[in-house]
Amino acid sequence: MTPNAFTFLARGIGQVRKLGWRLLWHRYVTRRRILDAGSIPCPENADLEVHMQVCARDWLNALWTLRSFRHYAKRPFQLVLLCDRSVTEAIRARLRHRLPGADVIACEQPSSLVRECFAGKFPALYRLRTGGQFFTLPKVMDSFAQRRRDVVLSIDPDVLFFDHPDELLENPDPSATWVARFNAPRNPTDRRGGFAIDEDTLLHSFGLGYPERFGCGLGPVNYARADWDLIERIVSELPPDPERAFLLDQTIFAIWCAKFGWEPLAPARYAIDPVENLDGVVARHYYSKTRDLLYVEGIAELTRRGLLN
Repeated sequence: MTPNAFTFLARGIGQVRKLGWRLLWHRYVTRRRILDAGSIPCPENADLEVHMQVCARDWLNALWTLRSFRHYAKRPFQLVLLCDRSVTEAIRARLRHRLPGADVIACEQPSSLVRECFAGKFPALYRLRTGGQFFTLPKVMDSFAQRRRDVVLSIDPDVLFFDHPDELLENPDPSATWVARFNAPRNPTDRRGGFAIDEDTLLHSFGLGYPERFGCGLGPVNYARADWDLIERIVSELPPDPERAFLLDQTIFAIWCAKFGWEPLAPARYAIDPVENLDGVVARHYYSKTRDLLYVEGIAELTRRGLLN
C-alpha cells in the first residue's frame, strides 16, 4: 500500500499515544537547540577521519551525533560529510558554519574523484551510482574515493554517544585482515529484507553468504581490504533489487566482511536494539524502526547531561 497523508497522520497519532507529547517537544523543539550549541571544529591535521552521509531529514540529527561523539571521544577529527540530493545549498552552508574545516560535499552527481576511481574500471557499479536510485552508494563509493587514509570511522546520523568509545579510537592499522568493526544487532539479520541482493543467488554464484548478525551504522572501515573487482562482478551478474535500493551499501560491506572477515562491536556497549536504560551503553544506533527513541531517550538524556552547554 502506498503511504498517503492519512497513513502518516495515523502513524503520528500512534507514536504520540505510545510515547506521549514529549516526542513532539524533543523532536521539534529540543532537537533544534543544537543550532545554539556552537561549532564543532574539524581540523585537517587531525589523525582521526570520520565519514557520514546525510539527507535533508537528518542533518540536525547529524549535529547531535557529531557533538556527542566529539564530547565523549575527547579528540578532534577530520570530517567528510556526504550530502545527498535532498540537502540544499542553504543546509550545506549551515553545516559548513557549524563544522568548520569539514568537507561538506554535494554528492547528487559523482565528484571527479569518484569518476576517477570507478567510471573506467567498474562500469556496472558506476552506472548504479549515477542512476540515483541506489542513493546510499555514496556511503561506500564516495567515502572510498574521498578518503585521506585507508581506515576511516563511518558513523550514521542516527547514532548518539553516551560514553568514551575506546574500541573506535584504537590506532587504525590498514594491514589488519578485517574489513570493518561494526555495531551488530543481538538477533540474526533478516536474510531477505536486510540486503539488496538475495543470499541464495549470491551463495550459488559466488559461494558467499552474509554474516548472521550484521549492521553498518557505526564502526571503523578498512578500505585497504576493499575488493571492488568482486563487487563489480556481483552487481553485473546479480543486479540489486531496486525495491531494496537503500540496502546496497550494507550489502557491499557485508560481502566484503563475508570474504575477509570482520569484528562485531559488543552489542551491550554499541546498542542497536532497544535497551532498558543507557547504563553501560557507549553508543546507541536509533535506526528507522526505533527513530522516535532518538528524541525521547537519546536527545533528552544528552540534554539532561548538559551536552548543549
